[in-house]
Amino acid sequence: MNQSRAVLLLLALVLSLVLAGLWIDRPSGDPQLLPAAFTEPRLPEPYAELQRARESGDTAALQAIAAADDSYRAYLSAMELAIDERLEPATRLAALERALELRVDDALRRAENRELTLLRAELAAAAGDDATALAAYREALPDARALEAFLGLEADPYRRAAALQSAGLQARALEALGGLTAPSIEAPALRALGRYDEALDAYRRWLAEQPGNATALLGEAWCLFYLGRDDEATAAFAALGADGHYGLGLLANRAGRIDAAVEHLVSTGRADLMWLATGLLEARDRYADALPVYLRIARGSSAYADDSAYRAYVLATRLEDGAAAQEALALLPAGSFFAMKLGGAPAAPDPLTEPVGALSDAALTADQPSERALAVTPLATELHAVGEADAAVGELLFALREAEAAGDVAAVVELAELLQSFDEYRQSVRAARELLAAGHDDLRVWRLAYPPAWPLTVTEEAALNGIEPALIWAVMRQESAFSPVAVSRSGAQGLMQVMPTTWDWIGELRGEEPGDPFDVRSNIAYGATYLAWLLRYFDGDEELVIAGYNGGQGYVNRLFRSEWVAEDKDEFYREIDRSETREYLQIVYENLAVYRQLYPGLAQGELAWSDFGPERARN
Repeated sequence: MNQSRAVLLLLALVLSLVLAGLWIDRPSGDPQLLPAAFTEPRLPEPYAELQRARESGDTAALQAIAAADDSYRAYLSAMELAIDERLEPATRLAALERALELRVDDALRRAENRELTLLRAELAAAAGDDATALAAYREALPDARALEAFLGLEADPYRRAAALQSAGLQARALEALGGLTAPSIEAPALRALGRYDEALDAYRRWLAEQPGNATALLGEAWCLFYLGRDDEATAAFAALGADGHYGLGLLANRAGRIDAAVEHLVSTGRADLMWLATGLLEARDRYADALPVYLRIARGSSAYADDSAYRAYVLATRLEDGAAAQEALALLPAGSFFAMKLGGAPAAPDPLTEPVGALSDAALTADQPSERALAVTPLATELHAVGEADAAVGELLFALREAEAAGDVAAVVELAELLQSFDEYRQSVRAARELLAAGHDDLRVWRLAYPPAWPLTVTEEAALNGIEPALIWAVMRQESAFSPVAVSRSGAQGLMQVMPTTWDWIGELRGEEPGDPFDVRSNIAYGATYLAWLLRYFDGDEELVIAGYNGGQGYVNRLFRSEWVAEDKDEFYREIDRSETREYLQIVYENLAVYRQLYPGLAQGELAWSDFGPERARN
């Protein structure tokens, strides 16, 4: 029995137990692949009907429910059919396709998404639909189960190699060719493996087949660069015109021709390469030359814009260039990390002093929900009241998706508030963030976008660890977007995105066997323990704590105390050479400031419990 088959059987067993009325303990508010526990006497009739169909094995009834509408109940019916091994593969595949059509997509649910893709592939293969099976297995690459099955199905060596290369399996792609010639596959695969001599030969064979191919010409130039054949590389990059400036800039820098390097890098118009050019200039104390480049970057919209505006302000102040300093200040986005460093306020409204906005004002004067919210709220509330939290949340998420598609802002807000009262924060926060981006600058929307998630657990763990709850929420918001099942590509897990090795270390720190990283309470507790440890390590410096949480405390500490930074924060911001850590510091610090603004009692531990429910905007 292969691993995917075992997973499928396990899912079927779990579903059987769940629908038989056995409760499975899992975090509420995040709909799972499988339905929640249903007990007929307590269930609202639509779900009782589903339960009767399942218990009687009435496939036709389940198919009718799955096809009747686009409801969450239809999704559950389709999934019930999809994992029923008594049915023909083609029937199960059709049901799964229906479930995938209805399902609320979430890219952070990587493990579940992978299992569904593999299930689709296996059912298609069993049903004789090789095209669908191959497409699904290709989508699941580089998963080991998908790889084995894909190689068994795909007979064409060229298509096999191309798929493996796209999945990042460069060595396997070359192996799949079996000695056949395919320079458009060979060349990038060999280059990615650092085999530049062989890659250069492959690029030149590619150009022999397709003279003037831009991708092949650029690859040839980079191979020459990495082989140290600088004269040839210079000629190759120069022949590329604008596409060659990056390579020419690096070659000029390698040769010590800094002015030429800067000119080429700036000519690309790319913010990251212009940022690199400013670094070359600053390393030689040419601050006056770096200043206009920073201002150019700051006028753009890249992730480097606010960093560059602040750095331009710092340099202009040191150079006593008042006009440049004023321009830099004007380019700093309001509410950004750097604007707050210079005394600005967070972007969020102050509930103590500012008007609450039209949506909040309506909530203060009326308690009438929108028609869309009215249609689903009673069913969701009834399901939640009888312990069926997953089904309640599923109903609300489907209604939220419908309200968003219809542009019904009032319904989106009301449904998101109810979802958060049921501890669903992932999709409700996403919806609120999109409302903010669309210009709905309202207190209710802000509080939905920055919720005090899992309030009891967070406040308890914050108190136990002697830290501010807002710091936990600020980190959680950026790390996982409030998804308890999030897994990063690097393997970080759960709400606070702790790496497995760090997780085990925190368990030792706490004097216990490591908990379950996908359990809400455990993950929050471990994240809080780590934040408290970092606060002690960095003597309470929140900026270093935040940067250390992402980039590692060792890296941050070495950089901050290095000779060239010398514990100067302005130099620290510029010298963080990991763009992810630099942006992470700014975003989480902004999150922290917004939480403190929206919930004034957070820092003093005096947050009213009325702030934690869907009525919080009315208090």
